[in-house]
Amino acid sequence: MTQVLKLNINKLSMLHFSLTSTLMLASVIASAETIRPEGLSSLQELRLIDGNDTRPQRLLITDRTGATVVDSDKVLPRIENAYSPHSYDGYMAELAAEQRGKVSATDLQGERYTLLSPSTQAGDYLVLITREDGNGAYNFNLKFKYDSAAKSFDLTQALLNENNTECEQSRLSTYVIDKQHLAFTSIADFDGTRAFGKLKDLRFEHQTSGAASEKLMSQTESDNFNAALQAYKAGDREELKTLASYFIAGDGDSACDPGKYIVEKYYFPKKVSWSNDLGFLFEQAGYYQEAVELLKYITLKHPDRAVAYLNLADAYWALGKKEPAQKAYNQYYEKMIATGKQARIPERVRTRK
Repeated sequence: MTQVLKLNINKLSMLHFSLTSTLMLASVIASAETIRPEGLSSLQELRLIDGNDTRPQRLLITDRTGATVVDSDKVLPRIENAYSPHSYDGYMAELAAEQRGKVSATDLQGERYTLLSPSTQAGDYLVLITREDGNGAYNFNLKFKYDSAAKSFDLTQALLNENNTECEQSRLSTYVIDKQHLAFTSIADFDGTRAFGKLKDLRFEHQTSGAASEKLMSQTESDNFNAALQAYKAGDREELKTLASYFIAGDGDSACDPGKYIVEKYYFPKKVSWSNDLGFLFEQAGYYQEAVELLKYITLKHPDRAVAYLNLADAYWALGKKEPAQKAYNQYYEKMIATGKQARIPERVRTRK
């Protein structure tokens, strides 16, 4: 017999499932605030009790009339971990109300992030979050949007969260994985055991193929960047330094080596101008090594982006590394000359190159 997890979709329920050694969810009836039409409301966390049963959960979801929308014992299996005896992998389940253009994601540490996602529609979602014993590197969030007319939960996004395994253990990035690669389109045809294996394969492909998956920026990153840029334009260097520090992992003696996170976290292939400007703000705020890491990568991936060479050269110069600085100044100078923009070359370039 399976245990029953009941979720009532006429309630706004962002269920927080404690990470336990067995990943077992006990029977719970969720209750919270009614979802407003625009899908916005405060979120209430409900605690679930751990159990030691090896049976899968039965996921039971009803609508506001009490009619059953989902009744399945295939969604929340307990999958025996291949490397650790008597430990199990599987999923946690949440009901979430999303805003238009934004999506929430939960990482391995249970931290929830709001990400900018233009394709996300406002509404009610069932979210399945993968958990794998011994895996400290990544997890998936599967987002199923509720269609009240069809009374179904349809897959809209598969998000891959990657965490920093070397320092802080914080989220590095979130990617949108092409759902066409998955063998299910809704919760009705979702088999948790088969899907778990496929998701692991997709993560490996993502790592090794270099496929250009869409990378999502967090609302916090966007807001902090805008505030830091305004501080720079206002000439408030103390405020700029404070705001730029929010992008730095660790603090004091526990600060992370920039080479272990800066590029993965702040290089956005489809928002190169944003990444370049952040590198510039790092340099202006005195975070020179962080600036070098980010700008060096940008010049590698986008060799025609002249301004990145200037920003990189300035960061090297501030670090006292004159040889790489002079090289970058020369590269900037040559690119500006080649495009007929010599009048815009700063005087410091001519004296330092």
